[in-house]
Amino acid sequence: MTPMEQGASLLAGGRFHEALAVFAKLVPQMPNAVEPRVGLARAYVGTGDGWSAAAWLSDACRVAPQRAELWLELARMLHTQNRKSELEPLLATAVAANPDHRELLQAQGEALMNLRRYEAALVPYARLRELEETPTRATLLHTGFCLEQTGRIDDAAEFYRKAIALDPDFMEAHVDLAGVLWRLEDFDGAMTHAQRAVALAPDHPYAVRIMGTALLGFNRVAEAEVYLRRSLELLPDFALAQVDLSLSLLLEGRLEEGWQWYEKRWNDTTRMQRPSFFMPDREWKGTAVHPLRGNILVYAEQGLGDVIQFMRYIPFLQRDGGIVRCVVQPELGSLVEASFEDVLCLGAGRNFETYYHVALLDLPLRYGTTLDTIPAAVPYAKTTPAKRAEWQARMKPWAGRFKVGLAWSGSHVQVNNRNRAMPLSTLRGLFEHPRVQCFSLQKSDAGVYTDMKADPERLVDLTGEWRDFTDSAAMMQELDLVITVDTAVAHLAGALARPVWILLGPNADWRWLLHREDSPWYPTARLFRRDYGEARTRHAARVVAALDRLLET
Repeated sequence: MTPMEQGASLLAGGRFHEALAVFAKLVPQMPNAVEPRVGLARAYVGTGDGWSAAAWLSDACRVAPQRAELWLELARMLHTQNRKSELEPLLATAVAANPDHRELLQAQGEALMNLRRYEAALVPYARLRELEETPTRATLLHTGFCLEQTGRIDDAAEFYRKAIALDPDFMEAHVDLAGVLWRLEDFDGAMTHAQRAVALAPDHPYAVRIMGTALLGFNRVAEAEVYLRRSLELLPDFALAQVDLSLSLLLEGRLEEGWQWYEKRWNDTTRMQRPSFFMPDREWKGTAVHPLRGNILVYAEQGLGDVIQFMRYIPFLQRDGGIVRCVVQPELGSLVEASFEDVLCLGAGRNFETYYHVALLDLPLRYGTTLDTIPAAVPYAKTTPAKRAEWQARMKPWAGRFKVGLAWSGSHVQVNNRNRAMPLSTLRGLFEHPRVQCFSLQKSDAGVYTDMKADPERLVDLTGEWRDFTDSAAMMQELDLVITVDTAVAHLAGALARPVWILLGPNADWRWLLHREDSPWYPTARLFRRDYGEARTRHAARVVAALDRLLET
């Protein structure tokens, strides 16, 4: 029996420490051999020393980089040891040495997806599609998922459809396709694929949840609630279903229960991240649990509009004894400070010492907000006196005109922007109206939704002169009316108590509730809802007609 055979026999018999001694002697005798190194790695696994096992298996890969199975074994070992950050460089080296090895490419793609490196993951999946005569359903599904996560939802839908064409009963592809089609304004398609998913797997929580989501897209909240609660029966900690259920309840106006579920959004660690300073025992739970005596840090967690809507709760904290300090987006800091006395926002050269902290959108829960107790007193947002004077002077050339501000798109990364945004051309009847002077409030890039070049004298654009939201607020104070899609502009106008008409998509956000033309959050707002299948041109024409009636009065 050779020493290698002896070591292998000892391994097979579970005599790991003796096997270690044999293989350790062989390594210097066979400096370029793989087998003693692999033997050492497996013996160390047997003794429970995973780190030494990984080190020797890594050395085996160094000696024989074309042995793809060794790289795969090492990758599985690192994954088991929760050393996931090491997987990316390991698999990059492995694929460089074995560029056409499908299992390695699959492992690299999955590792990058797990690290949320979706753009990078598209590279190995593209190579797999080149190598596979017919791409596997997994390759197509994962390609679609990576495209979805990088914002290319049209391309994502195409790959999900390819996966379904390859396997019409591929439940996961139906779930994922339903999850993007509503974002592409195809609510009927989302429903069709959700129904197929739940037919294929009636007790799978993902299939049941996507059916609830599809129903929610049609504002069929009672039916959606049934499916979402069933999904949570099947998988109680299913974060996506928890959030969807909260949105369904809030949309229906059942705020008390809705806030309770909405707090569970933090379970969705893919989309929600606590700030670096977060400590669970310091998160403020309300005055009954944590009486306020001193500083409390309020932190933003989502979009600009969310901050503007929910900063109305800051005076509640002050009333209860809190000295409020805020961490918000830099462009909002000056607006928050101008709006509330004795409030400071974190900025360059400024540090805070606080005991408690609280997420801004948890404040409605902490204060038990119902439809009847929404703090709707406006204005609660303010600009500075200097900015007010500056913009009064800046707007003087249009004195005596009926001045209307327009915004037609939100952020490209907002998941529902395709349903919210209005192409600028559809608003031509507003900015070319002979009896009004329109101003652009579209600070962010509207991309394809700026689909025409408007006459700069009919749609005056002063947004380049905005330095932060105090400029936006001061300019809005000089307008007679703001007409906007659902974006931060709508919230700022409402918080300033300016007359604001908000153009909503058919699946409007929960905060606008159902069927209403008014808003309990913003008394000066009027809601114009676009129906399912209604053309945007017709939607805009209704707004123009309302403007005509307003001008007549």
